[in-house]
Amino acid sequence: MTTTANKQIEFLARAIVNRLEDRGFVEFGDAEEGIQIAAQTLGDNFAAVDAFEQEARSRLTRDLGREPRTDEVEGEMQRLAAEHKFTL
Repeated sequence: MTTTANKQIEFLARAIVNRLEDRGFVEFGDAEEGIQIAAQTLGDNFAAVDAFEQEARSRLTRDLGREPRTDEVEGEMQRLAAEHKFTL
């Protein structure tokens, strides 16, 4: 991932941890540890979504013989995610 993407993931992770703490759902003894866990999870999930999109585009381009439309890619991504028991 790019430096910008990593910064965005860290920012989002911090926001999630802060929100969970503010609402009393979770208390992290060490907020930085919670942020790192959230950032790793977000990074892994974004990478999985990117992989599903690449695979969907590849399959559809091969099967259709043309560049797929956005809705076609989204549908194929849903099918791929379901095959891997991943929720998009």
